[in-house]
Amino acid sequence: MRGVAPIRFLTGAGQAALVAGTLFCVSQASVAAAQTAEGSGASHIEDIIVTARKRAENLQTVPTAITAMNAEKLADLQIEGFQDIGKTVPNLLVQKQAGSPTAPQFNMRGVSTGSLDFQRDSGIALYIDGVYLGRPGNSGFDLADLERLEVLRGPQGTLFGRNSTGGAISFTTAAPTGEFGVIADGTVGNFERRRGRITLNTPEWNGFSARVTYVHDENEGPVKNSADVRRTFLYPKPWGRKTAAKTFGANNTDSILAAVRFTGIAGLTLDYKFDYTDLATTIDGMQLLVGGRPEQVALGGTNVVGLKRRGSLPIDGIAPSHQKTWGHSLTGVYEFSDAISLKYIGAVRGFTVNTASELDGNVLVDPNGTGRPFQSLAAVRYAKQKQWSHELQLLGHSDAVDWVAGLFYFREKADLDSPVISRLLSTPGQEIPIVNPGSYAAGGALQHIVNRSFAAYGHANVRLGERVEFGAGIRYSKDKRTEHDLIDSPRPDAPRGRYTATQDRVDYDATLKYTFAENSNVYAKFATGFVSGGIFNSAEFKPETVKSYELGLKSEFLDRRVRVNLALFQADRKNLQKSSFLVPGPGSVLINSGDARDRGIELETTFVPVDGLTLTANYGFTDSKMSSGVRTYQPRHSGYLAVDYALPELGNGMKPSFRVDGQYIGKHYRLICPYGSTTSPELGCTNLGNVNWQLDKALTIPSTWQLGARLALADIPVGQAKAKVSLWGKNLTNSRKYEYLFSVGSSVLGTFQMPRTYGVDFGIEF
Repeated sequence: MRGVAPIRFLTGAGQAALVAGTLFCVSQASVAAAQTAEGSGASHIEDIIVTARKRAENLQTVPTAITAMNAEKLADLQIEGFQDIGKTVPNLLVQKQAGSPTAPQFNMRGVSTGSLDFQRDSGIALYIDGVYLGRPGNSGFDLADLERLEVLRGPQGTLFGRNSTGGAISFTTAAPTGEFGVIADGTVGNFERRRGRITLNTPEWNGFSARVTYVHDENEGPVKNSADVRRTFLYPKPWGRKTAAKTFGANNTDSILAAVRFTGIAGLTLDYKFDYTDLATTIDGMQLLVGGRPEQVALGGTNVVGLKRRGSLPIDGIAPSHQKTWGHSLTGVYEFSDAISLKYIGAVRGFTVNTASELDGNVLVDPNGTGRPFQSLAAVRYAKQKQWSHELQLLGHSDAVDWVAGLFYFREKADLDSPVISRLLSTPGQEIPIVNPGSYAAGGALQHIVNRSFAAYGHANVRLGERVEFGAGIRYSKDKRTEHDLIDSPRPDAPRGRYTATQDRVDYDATLKYTFAENSNVYAKFATGFVSGGIFNSAEFKPETVKSYELGLKSEFLDRRVRVNLALFQADRKNLQKSSFLVPGPGSVLINSGDARDRGIELETTFVPVDGLTLTANYGFTDSKMSSGVRTYQPRHSGYLAVDYALPELGNGMKPSFRVDGQYIGKHYRLICPYGSTTSPELGCTNLGNVNWQLDKALTIPSTWQLGARLALADIPVGQAKAKVSLWGKNLTNSRKYEYLFSVGSSVLGTFQMPRTYGVDFGIEF
C-alpha cells in the first residue's frame, strides 16, 4: 500500500507514466518467470468463449476489443449486475447516480450515458441473454445467477444495432446442468450486510431440465440520516407514503432466476428464462458541498456544507426507492446441419419504479419565519415500462466463410409521472399531506411514450488462406418514436400534444485480420453506429452518429503463459445529444452540443509465471475533445492490477488461494457550473468571471486507488458435499473521495465512495 500512495500527488502525465512503468515491470518480471517455467508441464491460460459475432468463438480469434469473465470470476469479484462491472475493464467506469439509485451512469471510450428520459436512448447497449434492455437508466438491479459477462468496446452497430456507439455489455445467466444438485452460499459483512442464495438443479427428464435460484441481499447504508426519520410525506397516487430513509446507500433485494431447457428433439434446443427482482434502496448521501441561497437556513441554524465526507446528513425528503424488474425470454436454436442453423430470441420485459428525493442536502427552515421545515426543491418519480422484442438469425459455417443474417423488432411502451416540487412547506407534525404534488412546468413530466424499431442485418467473415480473414457487415434500422404529453396546462415556449418522428439509417463495418503466428494476430477495424433520434418535449432531434477506427493485437506466447491484448482507437462523434434545463422557458430540453473526437489505448495482460500464480495488468486511456467545450465524464486514465495465487492443495484436498487487486480511476469531471455561475445550453456554464477556480478544481473527482483482497479455502469436505469459505475486503485504505458531483442552481452536491467494507462468504455444494 505504501507503493501506491504517492500516485495521488502526481500530475496526469506522471500518473500515465507510472501506470505504464508498472505494467512494463510486471510484464518483464512475469515473462522472465514464464521462461524459467517453460517446458515444465505448467498449465497455460484458459480459453475464453464469447458470442460477439453471434456464434461461440475463442475470444482471441475475434477482431475487436472484448473483456470477458466466467461465473467463477464474477463471483470472486462480487459482480452481481450492471452496477458492478466497471472494476477490471479498461476505459469503463460505472457510477451510482445521485438522483436515482437504480440508474447507473455508464462511461466507455468517452461515451457517457445514464438518462432517465424514455425519449432518449443510451450510447452503451445492455443485453441479458441476448435480449436488448431498452432502458439502461433503470438497470441498477442484481441478477440472481450469472454465467458469463462480455464487454464489447467500440461501436457495435452492425450486429448489436442502434445505441451501441460506445460499446455493448452482455450478461448471460446460468442454464440448467441436467444433473441434480444444490448450491447454497451466503455473505455476512459490515454495515449489516446479509446475503443468501440457493440454487436447485433438476435431473433431465424426457429432454427437460430446470434450474431455479433465489437470492436475498440487504445492508444498511454507510451514512445515517440525522433528520427526523419518522417524517412521512403523504403523496397522492401513484406515489403514496414517502417516509424519510434511516440511512443512505441502503439496499434490500429479493431476486429470482428460473431456467428451463428442452433438448428432446434432435437438433433443437429451447431455453426459457424468467428473472424477477424486487429492489428497495436509498440513494447515497447527497451532501451539500458548496452553495445554497441566502434564504436557505438550516433547521437549528447551521448549514451542513463541506468538502469532506460526513457520516450523517440531515435530509428528510429522501425516501427509499422501490423498483420491480422482470423478464421472460425464449431462445430456440435448430441445427439443420453442421453448416446451417436457425436461432430465435423472443422476450417481454418491464419494470416499475417509484422514487422521492430532495436536492437541498439539508433540512431547511421556512424563510418566511413560520419555523416549519422547508424544501426548496423536491421531486417524485413514477415510471412504468414494458418492452417486446423478437430477433431471428440464420447462421452459416464453412471452411472458408462464417455468416449471419438477421431480422430484429423492438417495441416499447412507457408512462412517466415526475413532477418537480419547488418550495415545499411542511405542515406541523410527522405526517405531511401533499394534495398537489407540484409543478410539471419546472422540469417535470407527465408523458406516455411509444418507441418502435425494426432492423435487418447481415455479416460475413471470409478466410483468405490460412492467415488472412476479411469481415464485413451492414445493417438497416428504422425507428418510429411517439411522445404524448399529457399535461393540461401549457409549458412556456413548448406546445403540448402528440408528436411522432420516423428516422432510418444504414450502418456498416469492415475488418481485416492477419494471423502472424500461432495464437497471435493483428487486425484493423472500421465501424459506424448511432444513438436514436426522435422527439423530446415536442421537438424533433437528430441521431447521434459515430465513425470508429481501431487497430488491435491479440497474442499468446511462451507456451500460452502470457496473453497480451492491445487496442488503439479513434471515434468521431457528431450531433452529440445533451440535455439542459431552461427556466423560465420549456424546462428540460435536448440540444445538439456539437461534435467529439475520442482517442485512446487499451491494454489487457495476463501472466502465469508459475503454476497457480496469475498476474493481471490492465490499462485504459481516453482523450476526449468536444467542440462545445463541455467536459467529459470519462476518466483519461484507468487501470487494474491483480495477483491471484492458488496455493498447493492441503492433505485432505482443500484448496487455499488469495487475491490482492487494485482499481485505478483517474481524475475526471462532472458537468457542473461552479458557484457564482449560471447555466446555458451551449457551454453548460456562463458568467464565469467571478468564479473561484480553486473551488472548481476542488469540485472535480480526483484520481483514486481502490484496493481489495480475498483469502479463500475451497473444496472443504463436508460429508459428500464440498464447502468454501472466503474472507474479503474492499476499499481497504478507506479512500474518502467524491464519486459523483452535480449542480442545482448555485449549489453543488455530491456523493462519496463507499467506505471500507469487509465480510465473509461461505457456500456449500451437493
